[in-house]
Amino acid sequence: MKPHQTVAAVIAQDLAGYGARRCFGLLGTANFKISHALVEAGVELISARHEGNAASMADAYAKSTGELTLCSVHSGPGLTNAITGICEAAKSRTPLLVLAGDVPTGNVRSNFHIEQAELVRSIGAVSERIHTASSAREDTLRAVTRATRDRQTVVLSLPLDVQDAPLALSNSPLQLPPPASRMHPDPAAVQQLVDAILQSKRPLVLGGRGAVVSDAEPALAALADRIGASLATSVCGHGLFANNPWSLGISGGFSSPIADELIAESDLILAFGASLTAWTTKKGKLIAPDATIIQIDIETAKLGYHTPVQHAVQGDAKAAAEDLLTELQRRAGSREQPGRRSEDIRERMRAGDNHNSAYQDASNADFIDPRTLSKAVDEILPHDRVVASDSGHFCGWVPRYLRVPNARASCLSHSFQSVGLGLASAIGLAVANPGKLAVLGAGDGGFMMSIADLETALRLKLRMCILIYNDSSYAAEVHFFRRQGYSIDIVQFPETDFAAIARGYGASAATVRTLADLEPLREWVNNGAQGLFVIDARINPDLEADWHAEHFP
Repeated sequence: MKPHQTVAAVIAQDLAGYGARRCFGLLGTANFKISHALVEAGVELISARHEGNAASMADAYAKSTGELTLCSVHSGPGLTNAITGICEAAKSRTPLLVLAGDVPTGNVRSNFHIEQAELVRSIGAVSERIHTASSAREDTLRAVTRATRDRQTVVLSLPLDVQDAPLALSNSPLQLPPPASRMHPDPAAVQQLVDAILQSKRPLVLGGRGAVVSDAEPALAALADRIGASLATSVCGHGLFANNPWSLGISGGFSSPIADELIAESDLILAFGASLTAWTTKKGKLIAPDATIIQIDIETAKLGYHTPVQHAVQGDAKAAAEDLLTELQRRAGSREQPGRRSEDIRERMRAGDNHNSAYQDASNADFIDPRTLSKAVDEILPHDRVVASDSGHFCGWVPRYLRVPNARASCLSHSFQSVGLGLASAIGLAVANPGKLAVLGAGDGGFMMSIADLETALRLKLRMCILIYNDSSYAAEVHFFRRQGYSIDIVQFPETDFAAIARGYGASAATVRTLADLEPLREWVNNGAQGLFVIDARINPDLEADWHAEHFP
């Protein structure tokens, strides 16, 4: 190693040493050198066609792997192009480090100049900066620590003059601080929670994103077994308990009919790492008037913020579940009973889940019912898969019908509720799970926003199936404003032939109006499901999703 290198080269080597293996980005003059240095340091660079997509790829990759994940963008417009994807990550508390090139220190006359720190802070992300050559390594370490230990999305601004400055190498490399220990709840709180558990007859254990991050699923399942509880998840916890026979799936807007019934019957809800938003509780409709609510989260600001709770406890989801189990064991014999677990309950769960519940099929000669379509696609595709979804009117059909094997196999980009993040999320999820089939559910509007990175999916030789729910409109606005008497032609568009576009990129594709039109998909799967297949599904534009009608009356 040379006695002197540039700051960019040294901090790239540091980032690789901290565990960064992949960087998603789009290169410009202000981030070219740091990106080049990362490649030299052994970090794989995955180039996107738009900075917003690069950010969403990195977000999904980080959520699935838990690794220190990098995103590299140019200064000024590079950062502003990426900001929606960064905001989604920040709202999700994704441990992501964005390397944002910046103009030389003090060069406010540059066309690329903006107040990057103010922009970053305005969306809830953390702003950091390498200030000088002498502080650059410590500045970078601080940014990495905040991303990994505090689970924050951090934007590290890299002024060009500091990147280019020479830096003498030290013989003592900087070290990341040790991982934070799990936060256990207060023992007195554990006693109170066990008292509440022992008084309940119909308990429910609900896991959110915090339970996924904490790897709490085994502990939560054991707790539910001990107290005879049903299991459910928030949207962000989707995939938890996927193989558990007592799981009701998602609680809230995307829930099944039987989940609605049983959750609303619960007299005790134990929420682990879940924010209990209006989406999760259906604006409180799923909480019985006499139900006791326990919320456990490492962030005190989330406790009771969206929903009033009787017990607000700060603690890690896994640690809290294990402490509750220990206390229940100490009170041996006090509660090890069926709770709400019976053959009658199990039969109700089987009959009322999303795949078995009856509905009036809205398919006709021209359009297919999206529910019928989704169930058929779920059956055709291999079950060993990962699934991503964009936001939009269609988005509830993806987690309802396209099953996932575990929580790390799901990426629902709904924290900011921006359309257009789905394709990039699917790419990041696919890169995180090499060899697995990645499935994307997207609306026609959101897919049009991100379609440039269809080339990226093909260039990376990913295995991917893209299901486009194509109703030639922004359907959320169509249904909501039509109810209010507005003309909705300004949010409707001519039909787009996504199958033809996909073939132009080099993908396989089919236009689907009936179940019979899915035969090319069957053949693709039978031949090994290699490469990329796009389903241009012409869904009935007059069918409003039940969850949308209920949440936006």
